[in-house]
Amino acid sequence: MQYDEGLALRKEWGDKPCSHPVVVKEYYLGSNTGDRVCTTCGLSASKEHFDKLAKNSKETK
Repeated sequence: MQYDEGLALRKEWGDKPCSHPVVVKEYYLGSNTGDRVCTTCGLSASKEHFDKLAKNSKETK
């Protein structure tokens, strides 16, 4: 997903909670940024951050 698409999602989503069900690579002007972006809420973060969120979510279930 392009950076600007993720930014638009973040603005539209607001501060609502999200479980980040689908995370894809983020690109800026066609170049991989190294980050991932949630296709639901637009959160942009490192792969490690999303991995940690998923691990914590599984541990609390």
